[in-house]
Amino acid sequence: MSSRAASERDPRRDAANAVAWSRRWQRHGPLLLALAPATALVGVFYLWPALWAISTSLTDLDLTAFAAGTHFVGLANFRQLLRDPDIPLVVRNTVVFTVGSAVIGQFVLGWALALLLNHARARGYRLWQLAYAAMLTAWVSPLVLAGFIWVGMLDYFDGTINAALSGAGAAPIDWLGRFPMLSVIVADAWRGTAFTVLVLLGALQTIPREIHEAAALDGAGAWRRFWDHTRPLVRQFAALALLVATINALGSFILINVLTSGAGLQTTTLALYGYRQALIEYEIGYGSAVAVVTLLVNLVFAAVYLSVARRRE
Repeated sequence: MSSRAASERDPRRDAANAVAWSRRWQRHGPLLLALAPATALVGVFYLWPALWAISTSLTDLDLTAFAAGTHFVGLANFRQLLRDPDIPLVVRNTVVFTVGSAVIGQFVLGWALALLLNHARARGYRLWQLAYAAMLTAWVSPLVLAGFIWVGMLDYFDGTINAALSGAGAAPIDWLGRFPMLSVIVADAWRGTAFTVLVLLGALQTIPREIHEAAALDGAGAWRRFWDHTRPLVRQFAALALLVATINALGSFILINVLTSGAGLQTTTLALYGYRQALIEYEIGYGSAVAVVTLLVNLVFAAVYLSVARRRE
């Protein structure tokens, strides 16, 4: 009896399910169709390369020994990564570059510039738009162009900075030779700070003026108004800006390569090291393992930032 009952279908229930499905499609179908192109692009240009890198990191793919074939080696590339004598310095460079460029340079400086521009806008200063446009010009500059701009700025013989120092009676400084990491941090922060300013300035303009006016009437100073009112209201935007800056810094290698060509290992980060192993040394499997480690670091930072952004005060 039970099997016979299970085999029988209720026409009314089927009709109700069909109507419910039709209503769900009418409600969500246009949205799904609108998201389909973006989803396809994300899959093709982000998800597929990530999956390819993960699968390749488990093989011994080497373009110099391509005729020998490719074999599955499991976690051998990651064990080699742990034994690589260059990795401690590369990891240290990555941390220094990320903290210096993304956290201190782009995020902290971006916060300060966004607050300054917002204050100038509120006071009606006209030059704030010119300063804002200048920052956006730096941001939209291609990475290679930004690298060559800073090569011209930091060159020992003909650089703009050393020319200014010579004009002031000071001795020129070999910036790229003596301070390569500081040079690439400044160049990367110069280019990327505008994005943080763009996000935070837009967020600051959404805060009603009455909130700060009421806090000022209660006797709160500028710092207290910022910490108690501005910061919580734009925290999610700030976390997004910091996340994007960190991801860009962890994946940055074009600007570093143009400025210093890695300066040996003095400015070599994980992204640049993986690029060299894969496309210079032709060890695709090992370079993919470095890329996977970089991806995992990005995911850790993303999880931390998003948890902070969602935390309620």
